[in-house]
Amino acid sequence: MKTNTKRTEFVSYCIEMYADQYAVSGTDVVRKFESAGVLDYLFANYEALHTQGLGYLLPLIDDYMNNQKQETE
Repeated sequence: MKTNTKRTEFVSYCIEMYADQYAVSGTDVVRKFESAGVLDYLFANYEALHTQGLGYLLPLIDDYMNNQKQETE
């Protein structure tokens, strides 16, 4: 499988699990992730992140978004 396909599948998985965790639509998560730069972060850090579990990934994503929000305020 090509690396780009693996990265896309990983990011899709993160979107789906985040949407499930917070009971929101995948579309809303994508919008939120795009505005906070999470999609770029997940793609860029795939190698380090794809081996982590949800117990690590979801709080990491929340922390990342909170840090991005604080930087823009």
